[in-house]
Amino acid sequence: MAGRRRADGKGGGTASGYDLATHPAHVLRRAHQRATMIFQRMMGEHDLTPTQMAALATVLKHGELSQNRLGRLTAMDPSTISIVVRKLVKNGWAKRAGSADDQRLAIIRLTPAGERFTAGLLAKSVTVGERVLAPLSASERATFLDMLHRIADGEEERAELKDGARNGAAAG
Repeated sequence: MAGRRRADGKGGGTASGYDLATHPAHVLRRAHQRATMIFQRMMGEHDLTPTQMAALATVLKHGELSQNRLGRLTAMDPSTISIVVRKLVKNGWAKRAGSADDQRLAIIRLTPAGERFTAGLLAKSVTVGERVLAPLSASERATFLDMLHRIADGEEERAELKDGARNGAAAG
């Protein structure tokens, strides 16, 4: 039945309400493709991916971290963060070592070369973000980012985080 047309010659998708051009997942994918393209145009010479940049910037900001914590802070699953860290270590930008306190943990820190490399790219990365949001006015950017965070975090997850913060504050 796949590929079969209705008697009026049109596909059956219209009756379902499905429209690819307005489907949120499709539009988000296109926006992601555009953001990745802009990143690659500006950062491509550095042989760096957006996930690698996120990991580098996060370690630069927080200092040494467990690989698990780095994955959580950058919203990467264990398999992805493992691949990202492996590439950073291979390029000499990061070192991985066992924790002195808990040998189950892999501790990630930037090398001096990794610190210099990352610090030198932060402004360029900010420019990538500005170019991604260039079609929007300043007020639209703030609103868009707020809405995008709500979608990315999900209402249930946001509520759990807020409840956890309230409960943590009450316990402390």
